[in-house]
Amino acid sequence: MSTGVQELAHDKLTPLLRLRYQNSIADAVADLGRPEEIGQLFSGFQRYLYEPVSAN
Repeated sequence: MSTGVQELAHDKLTPLLRLRYQNSIADAVADLGRPEEIGQLFSGFQRYLYEPVSAN
């Protein structure tokens, strides 16, 4: 599980956005919001990826 967390480390967010938006952080900000918001969304999203699923 720690490998998955490492893959989504916060320091990989900028390279990920550059890859997705053809090296244009301005386009990422236009689509996703202010850099602070992007960082918060990125961190919050990870919680759902690694949260245990309860069996019903």
